[in-house]
Amino acid sequence: TMCKVLVFGCIAAVILMTAAYGAPLQETKLSPDEKQKLLEASINDLALLKHIDNNFLDFYTPNDKEECNHTTLACFLKELNVLKHDVEENDMRHVINIEKNLEYFKVCNLLQDPDFSNPTCKKCESHEKKKFAEFHQEMTSFLQSMQK
Repeated sequence: TMCKVLVFGCIAAVILMTAAYGAPLQETKLSPDEKQKLLEASINDLALLKHIDNNFLDFYTPNDKEECNHTTLACFLKELNVLKHDVEENDMRHVINIEKNLEYFKVCNLLQDPDFSNPTCKKCESHEKKKFAEFHQEMTSFLQSMQK
């Protein structure tokens, strides 16, 4: 009976998580066109944040390109989360849109990216801290490089 309780507990947890997050139980594959649309939408939302003049916050700003895509993306998303707490409500919508659009790449890279455990990829906190304007520029060029 203990085994049955454990099995039903796991099933219940999966059902609750699926209901809470709206996440599919199996991995969803996006077509190259859909991936391009997510990246394009993220770049457009990011462009709408360019006006932010946030000189009191510093952001860890990765500049690793191809070899560490996953850790670079994770770092940008982590820093966007910091920004989200310091922007006006209308700008917050753009930050949330970017997070949602890029979440797919973060999850899928975890499953597919051989570099995920690459020891040469730096942790987010080991990157240089920069002001928002430079962070914005680096993130934009990173997303553009993912489009290719």
